[in-house]
Amino acid sequence: MKKIIAILLLLTGGAEAQFQQPWLIDARHIQVENLLWDLNELSKAPQSRWLDDTSTVRSLLYKSVDFEGKPTEVFAYYSNPDMIAGRPATKQKFPGLVLIHGGGGKAFREWVEKWANEGYAAIAMDLSGNGADGQKVERPGPEQSAENKFQKIEKGDLRNVWTYHAVASSILAHSLLLSFPEIDPLRTGVTGISWGGYLTCLVASLDSRFIAAAPVYGCGFYDESDVFKQNLNALSPAAKARWMKYFDPSAYLPYSRPSMFFINGNKDKHYNVGPYIKTYELSKNKQVCIIPDMPHSHKDGWAPAEIRTFFDGALNGNPHPFVTVSAVSLDKNQLTAILKPVAGKQLSSVEFYYTNDITSDNEHRVWQHSPATIHEDSQTVIHPIPKEGYKYAFFYLKDTDGISGTTVFLKDGRVD
Repeated sequence: MKKIIAILLLLTGGAEAQFQQPWLIDARHIQVENLLWDLNELSKAPQSRWLDDTSTVRSLLYKSVDFEGKPTEVFAYYSNPDMIAGRPATKQKFPGLVLIHGGGGKAFREWVEKWANEGYAAIAMDLSGNGADGQKVERPGPEQSAENKFQKIEKGDLRNVWTYHAVASSILAHSLLLSFPEIDPLRTGVTGISWGGYLTCLVASLDSRFIAAAPVYGCGFYDESDVFKQNLNALSPAAKARWMKYFDPSAYLPYSRPSMFFINGNKDKHYNVGPYIKTYELSKNKQVCIIPDMPHSHKDGWAPAEIRTFFDGALNGNPHPFVTVSAVSLDKNQLTAILKPVAGKQLSSVEFYYTNDITSDNEHRVWQHSPATIHEDSQTVIHPIPKEGYKYAFFYLKDTDGISGTTVFLKDGRVD
């Protein structure tokens, strides 16, 4: 009998190997000096209380880390497919998502509602110390000011910088989510927009319990951003170095374990192509999706169907993969993109985008594009290298369902 039990444990234990009950973060692989966050403590479900426990989208407060020596609490919305449908709780286990807003954002009720309607349990918290009505909660953490995000590091205590609190509160939201009986702990993900995408890179790197992560716009290497490098350059050299060491995603992404889906536009104002490439190259398990001229906002950030397609594949195992490219080769001044065969999927269009504009900032960079040729075997796509070459380029593919897939950014192509 003992042998049978041992065999069963071996057979069932593999899927949970990265977890320790009660779903503790495994930080042994994060090889950084003086890890700032206490991941054992953040693994524990925080104290919480419902403000509304009857609506289809419910609200709550949960305890987070201290700010300037004082306790804090975070406001959040939560729903799941049972709640959003207005039915009694079933015994079904749902995949869970943590939703992280960006700069000037809040806990978006409609974002939670969107994901609950799509079959996910979702929690969205406010990372500026505000509640549902925009008023401060009784025990607020730091608000999203440039002082709290950047200048505060000059005062020495890293745990008073906004990013420390935002990361901690996001991980605690995950721990709270995992404590709900309707959540499948082996199917949780995180997505965030803009500054929330930046936080997603950090949170997904630190919290090994996530299976999948989709940072939208946000990336690392803030010291190379067209916008944020100005805030960093205003710091003393020592403070700037501390910020990059402790709060830039580039310090942690090499240790990320979830499947990562990086989605951005090619002309984003805040997260430009150069540091974006360097960011996703740090991730070992990734997909990249570049949406031409993608607008920058919260609603534009959660709108792409590709994000749901990614999570449906990563968390639900749905057979709706992207049309993706396995390799790009150059021969006789022609680029050939080799497609991964996908049963039942067909390309409807392919465009080749490229730019040689190295003088404009990213938002105003001039791009050209033209149709690429889908080979008759439907397994390859070809396009000649422009006579002037290119600084950056990518293939943009759409399948017959309207779901887009892309190559990563291609760099420094030229005609021989």
